[in-house]
Parts: sequence; structure tokens; C-alpha cells
Amino acid sequence: MIDIKHLAQNVERYREELEKRGGNPDFAWEAAELYEVWKKQKWELDEFLQKKNDFNKEIGKLSSEEREKALWDMKVLSNDIKEREWALKELETSLAKAISKIPNLTYDGIPIGKSDVDNPVIQSWGEKPSFDFEVKPYYELEAYKKYVDQKTWAKVMWARGYFMRGDMAKFQKVLFNWVEQIIWDHWFEPMYVPLMLNEQTMTDIGNLPDFDGQLYEVAINEDTTYYLIPSSEQSLMGYYTKKNVWDLKEPLLVMANTTCFRKESGSYGKDQQGILRVHQFEKIEIDALCRPEDSDKVFDLNAKINEEIYTKLGLHFRAVEVCSGDMPAKHHKQVDYEAWFPGEWKFREVCSNGAASDYQTRGLKTTYERDWEREFAWSLNCTAVTFRTGLAIMEQFQTADGKVMVPEVLQPYMGGKTMIW
Repeated sequence: MIDIKHLAQNVERYREELEKRGGNPDFAWEAAELYEVWKKQKWELDEFLQKKNDFNKEIGKLSSEEREKALWDMKVLSNDIKEREWALKELETSLAKAISKIPNLTYDGIPIGKSDVDNPVIQSWGEKPSFDFEVKPYYELEAYKKYVDQKTWAKVMWARGYFMRGDMAKFQKVLFNWVEQIIWDHWFEPMYVPLMLNEQTMTDIGNLPDFDGQLYEVAINEDTTYYLIPSSEQSLMGYYTKKNVWDLKEPLLVMANTTCFRKESGSYGKDQQGILRVHQFEKIEIDALCRPEDSDKVFDLNAKINEEIYTKLGLHFRAVEVCSGDMPAKHHKQVDYEAWFPGEWKFREVCSNGAASDYQTRGLKTTYERDWEREFAWSLNCTAVTFRTGLAIMEQFQTADGKVMVPEVLQPYMGGKTMIW
């Protein structure tokens, strides 16, 4: 979440931010006005509480007649305090909702745009593979048809999912294990994390309301609802809720390999064929906490890892800088990596590298020590791999008869197999 005090002092800056992101700039005024009302009511409540404290100190000095009148006045005051406390609690709820609508401040110079079509290309690697046969999208390849079963999934779980078996399931496992080792070589600590989180954590980290409608809700009982994670990012960052990570002289690097869940609402009609957009998928996430001055260094480290993964696999891919209108609320800077899908003659996003400054940690109350003072740590989130990478490999490494060549770096882990067929 944003710092409401900073917003109150810089309302126009936040109005401009909302406009750049395609949001309603009036949200900034609403939050600022609610904050002013909250400050006034909080000050008045504190004044009444002070009167009550003063009374408790002086009650013993009063005569019996004075005490009787004072006790009556104090009863009236106590009832007034209760009403004010209730009103203040209601106001705090409204203020929290208003704050949740305000995105992080993007850095100066961010590309201005409305959607991913406005994301400028900043670098590319490799060459588009050439073929002497008609190239197919991955879902029309014989290897895909043999090992990926969407029809059976539809019988047991409806749409947007798949069973995977045999060499293709092994290929996914090998790919993920290989990526994990690269990440470990860069000193990221592996973590086992929960796949469900409570509403408070999802709100504090910024997924609610930003991802509202994309999250699966799990009703535990009448009073308790959990959310299936859309990424292990929420669990990794949630681990540091209300924790002080001390001096943080070196960035704190963590990673997790989990199943993730998304409703994919709003994508009706998009990518109906194949498994590019599914409700359940595997993902390796790399996250970090650091001091503000180390954020760019960690961002570059995440970029280095992404680029190492995709260059070693031999993929043709590119990096695009995410524009203002395509940026999630939590990030102030983001670069996406897109792999070439020759069967569709287009680039597709396969991973993203984002910096969130103190937007997540302010909500989570994750701090560090600097000169005997506590400050909010800065966080970074980066996708290392999903099986979208596997789909890009299938398209770029396909053969004329619908088989898939295994990238050379993965062949030893596939038992020496050079083909999936």
C-alpha cells in the first residue's frame, strides 16, 4: 500500500499517476479527504480519552457531592467515547479501501501507454528459427496430442486445464529442476510455502483488490475464507509479515516452486486452444527484500537469471519495458520477457521482472534497521519459469513430423533423449 501521509502532501502527483495508469484520478482526492477526516476524528477521540484519564487521576481528590456529579459526567463521556471509537473504526475501514485503490508511484521516464501493445522492446536475443516446412502452433504438434489431454480434464474440472503424462510430464519436471539449480547457484534460498492465504495477507501485499476476480476463494467455514495463491510471491512475501529483518546489508533472496491458481476471468475467447491460459499451473518465483539503494542491483540480478535461462535453452526471446497502463498496481518498474512462438508468428510473455519499492512491505509491515531506526524494506518479484517456456520450446524446436527436439542443456536430464515424440 502507499504511504497515506505522502499522498496527502502530494495529491497531484498521485492524480497524475492514476491518469498514467488509466485509473480514476479522483481516487487520490477521495483518499486524501478521508485521511483529513480521520485525523480530525482521531484527534477529537484522543482529547476525550485524555479527559477520561485526567478524571481517573483526580477522582480521589473530590468530595462525595463532587464525585457523584463527576461520575455522571464521566458516564456520558464514556458513552460518547464508545460512539466515537465505533465511528473511527468504520472510517478506518473506508480509508483502507480508498488507499487500496491507489497504485505505487512509477519511476520518472516510464513509457506511457494503455496496454501491452504499447510496451517498447528494449533488447532481443537469438534469431528467429527458420523452417523448411509448414510451422504449426504447439497444440497441433503430434507430441502435444500424444501427451497432453485437455478433454479428460474438461470431464473432471471443466475448461482451461490439462492432464500431462509420459515424456512431456518428464520434460516439464526436468525443465523446472534445471531452472531451480540455476537459481540456487545465485544463492536464492528455497522455501516451501502455503498454497492458500487469508484475506488480510492478500490485501496487505496488494493482490486485493488489484487481482479481485482472478483469485479462487476457498470457504473454510461461515466466517473464514482463504484464497488459492496466483503465485508463490504472495506466500514468500507473506512469510515476512510484521517481521524486522535487521540491517539488511545484503539483499534477502528467496524462491519457491509451486502450483498456482488463477480464474483467468476476463480472458474469455482468448487462447481457447492449447494450454497457454489455464486455471492451474506450475511456476518458479524468485523474490527479494533489500534496502532501497540495492533495488536496482537486485532487479539486474533477476534480469541476469532470466536471460541466462532463456539463452542457455537456445530460445529466441526479447525484453519489453512495461508501460504505465499495463503495469500492476504494486510495481514502480517492470520488464517482461517474451519468447517467439513461430506457429502463431508472435511473441508471448513467458516471465516478468518487477520492482515494488515499499508498496508490499508497507502493508505487510516488513521492516529493517538503519541507524537505530526502522524503515520499510523494498521488495522485488520475478517469474523464473512457467510451462509457457516449455510451449515456446515446443514451437521453436519442432520438427516436420510433429516431434519436439529437446534443448541440448536438458538432454542429459532426459536420459539422453533428444526428441519428444
